[in-house]
Parts: sequence; C-alpha cells; structure tokens
Amino acid sequence: MPKRAAPKPKAAAASAEVEVKRETPKRKAADAAGHEMKRAKGETNVFDLKWHEHGEPLGKGFVPLVYLYGDTLAGSSKIAAFDMDSTLINVKSGAKFARNHEDWVWWHETVPKKLAELHSNGYRLIIFTNQAGIEKLHTKLDDIKRKCEKLIEEVNAPIYVFIATGENHFRKPATAMFDFFVENCNQNVEIDKKNSFYCGDAAGRVNNWAPGKKKDFSCADRKFANNIGLSFKTPEECFLDEAPTTKFEWGSINPREFITKLGKGNATQTYHKNSQELVILQGPPASGKSTFARRYFQPHNYAIVNRDTLQTAAKCLKAAKEALDSGKSVVIDNTNPGADTRADYIVLAKERKIPCRCFVLNTPIELCGHLNYVRVQQTVGEVRRIPDVGYNMYKKNYQAPNTSEGFSEVTFIDFVPKFDSDADEKIFHYYTES
Repeated sequence: MPKRAAPKPKAAAASAEVEVKRETPKRKAADAAGHEMKRAKGETNVFDLKWHEHGEPLGKGFVPLVYLYGDTLAGSSKIAAFDMDSTLINVKSGAKFARNHEDWVWWHETVPKKLAELHSNGYRLIIFTNQAGIEKLHTKLDDIKRKCEKLIEEVNAPIYVFIATGENHFRKPATAMFDFFVENCNQNVEIDKKNSFYCGDAAGRVNNWAPGKKKDFSCADRKFANNIGLSFKTPEECFLDEAPTTKFEWGSINPREFITKLGKGNATQTYHKNSQELVILQGPPASGKSTFARRYFQPHNYAIVNRDTLQTAAKCLKAAKEALDSGKSVVIDNTNPGADTRADYIVLAKERKIPCRCFVLNTPIELCGHLNYVRVQQTVGEVRRIPDVGYNMYKKNYQAPNTSEGFSEVTFIDFVPKFDSDADEKIFHYYTES
C-alpha cells in the first residue's frame, strides 16, 4: 500500500485561505490544544469551515446529516465530489474499519496533489460519505470529523464534507445530500453538471474487471452519480488516469426501464364493496399494500389495521374486532405470509357472517426491494428501511392464499405505476441500493 504523501503547503491564496504550517512536536501539542477549543465551538482550524447538523434525530439519536461547510466561501459552478473510504483514503492498519482518527493513509500518493490541482482550477471539492456505523458507535462521529479535518489540512484546500449518519434518507445513492448542498451550501450558484463529476469505489465492477481484481461490494457510488446527473469516475480513473471499465453491473433494477414495461394503471378501477366485509392484503414488505389500502379502501370508510402501527398481532386482531363491531369494513394491511397469520381474521369474518376477501399484491420481489428504499425517501426518513431479514422471514413462512382457507375470493393485483405527485415519480426513477 503506498505511503501517504504530504503535499507542500501552498502560498497564501488570493481568497485569504489559511496557510497550513509545517508540523513539529512542539507545534503539534500547541495546535492540538487550540484544535480542541475550536472543535468545541463547532469550528475547524482551516478555511473557517464549521460543522453543522441537520434534521430530526433518528435511530440512536443522531441527526441524519452532519456536514462541514464554510459560508464565507463563494459558490462554485464546478464541483469535484468524492466518496471518502477506499476512494480518497484507506485504513492504514489494514483492519476492516478504522480504529481511530489517525488510522488512515491516502488511497494513493497522487490523491492530495490531484485534489489541490482541482481546487486551483476552480472546482469546489466535496466529500459525500455514508457512515451507517455512527448509529451503532457513538464515539465514531468525532473520529470521522477529526479525520476529515486532517485530510483537509494535508491537501491545503477547503473541502466540504456531507455525512449520512445511518440508514436514513440522506444515504447514497439517494440524492438528498447533494440536493442539500445545492440548496443550502453553494450560494445559489448553479452547478455546471457537464464539467463536474463524482468519484467513488462502489462502481459495481464485476470479478476480474481487471486481472486479479475482486468485484466491488456495491454499485452505490455509480448509482449516486447517475441519480444526481454527474459523470462518474472510479479512483483509478481519477487519480491514476486509467481508462473507464465497462465491466460492471448495476446490481438492481433500472427503474426507468422497469416502469416502461409495467405500463400505466387504471385510475378508475374500484375494489371496495358497499356491504360490510373483511379484506386481507397479502404480499412481501414494500409491495404496495399500504398504498393499495389507502387509495382504494380508506376513502370508502374501511378501517385500516396495520401491525407497523399497532406493533403486535393481538392488538391488530382486537382493532379489527372493534371496527367490525362498529359496523365498518376492515382491511388487514400486513404481509400475512402464512395461512396461520390469516386464520384468525377468517374466523372473525365467519362469526359475523360477512365475506372475507384476499388481495395478493403480486409485486416482483426485486421491485419490492426498490420500493423499500423509495418510501424512505418519500417519507423523508420517517419510514425506515426494512432489513433483509424481514424478506427472509417472509419467504420462510410464505404459503400461497387459497379459497380453501375460507376466502370468498382471492384476487391477484399486479403492480402498476400510479404516483400521487411529481416528486414521488421523480424519486421512483432514481436507482436505489436494492
């Protein structure tokens, strides 16, 4: 692994940027004390950049976005944006995760020189990084901040940093971090997307994309660049001038192609009945059950029973009984994978001598994975992503619904795109991590 290169400090720039001083043991101790005082005020010791937090606390109490930004710096039409880990830097110790803020080394000795060159050519340097581990390790955020600050000092150029702190709506490849930068941190200067780019290592490259090279762990960075409309570069292309590789896979559906195949939904379709009944929805997580219930049953005075809201099966059954006793029809908006999860509701309908219908959301599982991320963006993080274990449990317990269980009918509903707003349609078209 190449050693970290220490670029020579530049002369004081015309924009009055702070010159980085050469480090000696005595100065190191003095700087450390001053550094901690400035950090306590939310400031870094370079370029008047300050740490900020944005959004309501999620998960373990961390705000979804932490960012480093300087409001005294002019906006820029050209941006050079980067992932951080395995793109700008590697873990110095060789461990999977950095042990502390000093456990890093430049990805290649050319990196700081290239960054300084881009800055001198008028690019705004930006880091967009996913750091989901912050939700689990409360001390990690401070390490990441200090690492970013040291990185900036060595480059001797201002670098904005945007950190998605967990599994939230700011996490790449979602566009929220980039959108936030454009709307709040670029002094209303329009981005020249043709002359800007994003660089990252999660490029979806397949095994042996180059002789002896392993496949990338994901394609999130390539997807992020596509979603925000910037050209994409791998670290090899950006810092080593290697040719772009064509050996990659997106690793998920192309939403634009998928939606073209699906066609458009029938806006006049009706599914409700005018007499009392009980309806059971069945389908994988994020298959569209809640939207189906809200769109086609709730306007007709059906009570919606959902375990995500009520938490337990017992509370769902109780809520269904109370709604039926009040004279309402009821929709059970749960995954209901096995016959045993549906049986109590069928019995409930038989006791009241009302029909029980089943609607199966026949949404392809790969599309469910996409929708899982889409609704995180649509709800601005209020709805959390369902982890893979949720899909595994569904598959394990799945039994196809049948009229032999006691249903008056079983109807399969194919997914067709119908969006409540232009914003929802735009979000659907973005690549996701699925």
